[in-house]
Amino acid sequence: MRAVPVFLVGFLALAAAFLPACDKSGPLADLDAGSPWPTAPSVAPGAGSITPAASASVASHDAGRIMPERPVPTSSPTVLISMPVEVQLKAIQYMASMQAPQPEDAPADPTYAKSIADRLRGVGRPDVVSSGRRIDILMEKGCDATLPKQSIARTTGASLTTLLAHGVLVVRCADHQIQCLQSTRDPDDVLCTRK
Repeated sequence: MRAVPVFLVGFLALAAAFLPACDKSGPLADLDAGSPWPTAPSVAPGAGSITPAASASVASHDAGRIMPERPVPTSSPTVLISMPVEVQLKAIQYMASMQAPQPEDAPADPTYAKSIADRLRGVGRPDVVSSGRRIDILMEKGCDATLPKQSIARTTGASLTTLLAHGVLVVRCADHQIQCLQSTRDPDDVLCTRK
């Protein structure tokens, strides 16, 4: 019985060690957001799983679609490695859902995403991920919950709504300590994870 929690704690510690690295590592690195139906990691029973009956009361909404329960409130959007395993698992699931395309989403436009990424070179090292579904801004330091949205507005002149219309679902910044994902569907929906 104790093998599962120990494994989960070990897995999360390992994932957290690589989560904010300035490359394509961490628990979301292998997620192909260009796939029509990417799935988030499932939560083991008793470790924060949400039953269908309870999901309606604890799920949040992202531009009209039901999202998994947020691990932390939008007023304090950062999940720390010192938080309970349940909170960390919810963060992984929520971040995967943020960048999962839905049938009503515009097709990914990698050319447009690259043009936006090219304009972000003064902020950090930009990268287009999942065929244009996500734009990453990789940096040595300076990533925080406000940086993705502010960088798009200041540097590119585009809005999150415009990015969404071109199939970009998430703008992510990452440095050696933190990563923050900003949804283009909802300007208030940002979630960060920190070592």
